[in-house]
Amino acid sequence: PPGMKKMLMTSTAWIDIASEKAFVRGAFTGIIASIIFSFVVLMIVTRNFITSFSSIFCVTAIILSIITFMFWNGQQFGSDESIAVVMLIGFAVDYVLHLGTDYMHSLIPTRFEKMRQSYREMGLSITSGCITTFLCGAVLFFGNLLFF
Repeated sequence: PPGMKKMLMTSTAWIDIASEKAFVRGAFTGIIASIIFSFVVLMIVTRNFITSFSSIFCVTAIILSIITFMFWNGQQFGSDESIAVVMLIGFAVDYVLHLGTDYMHSLIPTRFEKMRQSYREMGLSITSGCITTFLCGAVLFFGNLLFF
């Protein structure tokens, strides 16, 4: 009505800021927790510190390289990226863990032959998992994601 004062309109963008910070903080907490948990599981399964440490080092290098490429690409680390990075840890651990456990359970005495056996036995499974993950991601690449 003409006699009413003009109402002030406010935005709800401040809600997104708090949840965005919580997602980013949660992502880094999830990264650290999952790497520690993976190291403990590897120690239980392989009973070898060197194999467990080198596997976790590989997983950490994978995650850091992905975050670095995201930064170089100019992507902001928001809620979508924080969820994706925590999911990527599962993929990285899965692939590295299979090779590490197969290597440790091999009865062959030399390291070179143990690694060859690990690649022979687990290589096809890991490659197939990688291909299916890539193909699923390729299909989703063309969609628009409206999250939260």
